[in-house]
Amino acid sequence: MEDYELRFIYDKAALVLHSESENYVIVGDLHIGMERKLSHKGVHLYNATEHMLKQIKEIAKENSANKIIILGDVKDSILYPDSTEQMLIKRFFDGLSDFDVQIAVGNHDGHLKEFLNAPIKDEIIIGNYAFLHGHMWPSEEAMKKRYVIIAHNHVAVSFRDENNAFYSQKAWLVSDVSKKFAKERYKDFYKNVKLIVMPAFNDLILGTPVNKKDDTHINPLFRNKIFDYDNASVYTISGSLIGTPKSLSN
Repeated sequence: MEDYELRFIYDKAALVLHSESENYVIVGDLHIGMERKLSHKGVHLYNATEHMLKQIKEIAKENSANKIIILGDVKDSILYPDSTEQMLIKRFFDGLSDFDVQIAVGNHDGHLKEFLNAPIKDEIIIGNYAFLHGHMWPSEEAMKKRYVIIAHNHVAVSFRDENNAFYSQKAWLVSDVSKKFAKERYKDFYKNVKLIVMPAFNDLILGTPVNKKDDTHINPLFRNKIFDYDNASVYTISGSLIGTPKSLSN
């Protein structure tokens, strides 16, 4: 089996999976078409999709990658997208025509297969890494890998500044498996498997701060205690380890 190395991209909601023969850029939660939803609320934004495309291509160039993995929620609409959203999605993927693109289906990606010609799977397994969106249970094969990487949660963290005002920024979560609870769901799994939760790649999405308790937004793996949410390591988008959801909430 070929050896792969996973790298976090500094100040970007992206990963690179590297080996001697191939490099992948991994992103999630594009929510293409979100700007149209905001426009109905009076917030007018332009070129948001083109900006994401440009960022991905720049990351790929900087890391000599010719393969892209998208961890779901390609589109923003949950139901069938209107013609404008379809046009934005098609234009985005036309811009990635020089890349080998794979998609792990997200909960917003219904009907995507009907108008997008790209491989769409429940999960993507490469070496010791399993990639999926995060709204569904990983397969037993995925849980036998060293790392399960998901999106879906739109991870963020909230800070208080010197003026006693709060602000938030995107963040990463890295969590250990809870063996006791994992055994209740899986007959077999890698005993030291870790879960990596990515922030949303779309700049229009900040996310829900991990230090503001809200069980409604966490994925099934955390909600059912398969992985330890409270004691997960929280990293800022720039890579600094700042604590755990439990310690930051205090």
